[in-house]
Amino acid sequence: MKFIALCTASLVLSMSAHAAAPDPINGKRLFEQSRCLSCHTTEVFTSPTRKVKSYAALESQVRRCDANLSTNWFDDQILDVVSYLNQMYYKFPTPASATPARVQ
Repeated sequence: MKFIALCTASLVLSMSAHAAAPDPINGKRLFEQSRCLSCHTTEVFTSPTRKVKSYAALESQVRRCDANLSTNWFDDQILDVVSYLNQMYYKFPTPASATPARVQ
């Protein structure tokens, strides 16, 4: 019985560790399927006067957009979109807990 509990715990922990890394490829898909560009163009990401100045601020902004557009993304999906936008436009240093694969 202890062996089964140990295996189950190991499986759960490995799944949560795997789910922790954002997926920018999924973030791109979510971004393209959403209405993100209905409020602004991609210039908002590259403008010298942009309001987002850090990775944390980018995550906060994506969460605001999620709420305003009622996309109803889960936390991992929000982090996927943040990762995608950061790789494509912002280039902020990535927190160690959010080191993603590269978008191709």
